[in-house]
Amino acid sequence: MLSFAQKIFNFPDNHEISLAVAGGGCKAFYALGVGYKLRTFGVKFKRMSGVSAGAAMILGILSETEEASVEYIESLTRRNEKNFDLTRILKGERPFPHESIYRRTIRYGLNLEKVHSSGVEIYIPAVAALPKRKDKLGDLINKAKLISQTASAYILDEKDKEKGIPCNRVQKIIEKWNLKEIIYTNKDLYNPAIVEQIILNSSSIPPVVAFQSKDELYFLDGGLINNLLLEVFPHHEKKIAIYYEKTTLMGKSPEVLENTLFFYPSRELQITTFDYTNPEGLIDAFELGKKDAEDRKNEVLAFCRKTFMDYLLV
Repeated sequence: MLSFAQKIFNFPDNHEISLAVAGGGCKAFYALGVGYKLRTFGVKFKRMSGVSAGAAMILGILSETEEASVEYIESLTRRNEKNFDLTRILKGERPFPHESIYRRTIRYGLNLEKVHSSGVEIYIPAVAALPKRKDKLGDLINKAKLISQTASAYILDEKDKEKGIPCNRVQKIIEKWNLKEIIYTNKDLYNPAIVEQIILNSSSIPPVVAFQSKDELYFLDGGLINNLLLEVFPHHEKKIAIYYEKTTLMGKSPEVLENTLFFYPSRELQITTFDYTNPEGLIDAFELGKKDAEDRKNEVLAFCRKTFMDYLLV
């Protein structure tokens, strides 16, 4: 039943919510479970951002293929026995199976028509790393240096963050190599092949996922600079953010975090970031996301509900 104020002013009773999904490889299936439930609760989305695997998840939510995508990748990982296999090299294949499985799952779960018709503003970040060099040896050496220096800085920074110690190794790498964040939006998502490549650009973590390139430029994982893209959303509007590592929110300003409902796994996930041999862990992450959202359904709906004061503050 409509309230008296609603009858007079004829306004809707729910906020349109912005949704931010962090990167996390296999752990991002937790976000897919949360997002699936949010959608079935009737939560209205206005904007979405997704970093790395989080980009695949927000597009899966908008495509409404969450359960089918989980079933599909479960079938692929159930047939995959190793996360690294040297014998693949002898067949002319990459020793890591991740990129192939990842691409196939993206293709299976993407319904670009539904993504476009949703009207949701989309933001997917990637890191423009360095231009290709014409001499192949120099290009290879350049990439090897960047990969090793970036990986070392990231791992050491994460360890310090877990201890609450300020750190800036990654920032120094960003400055040294002149790395730049680029953000793809709806105008860039004009066909399925391009969308797939954009997600891979945002997910490029050599050697597990190969260095991605486009227009003579190499890309790195968007999470290197920002693994939970809340900054593109208006601070005064309501947001839901999903992440899996406690270090993710470190360094974010209070203004960026305000008006945000956070989802973090209620227990330890039974899968690691790059484990493509653990179909049970993928399903567990998805089901836990669904359960956590269901357990907080009343909280979510209350957070989304507009009050008369909200209209006075607009």
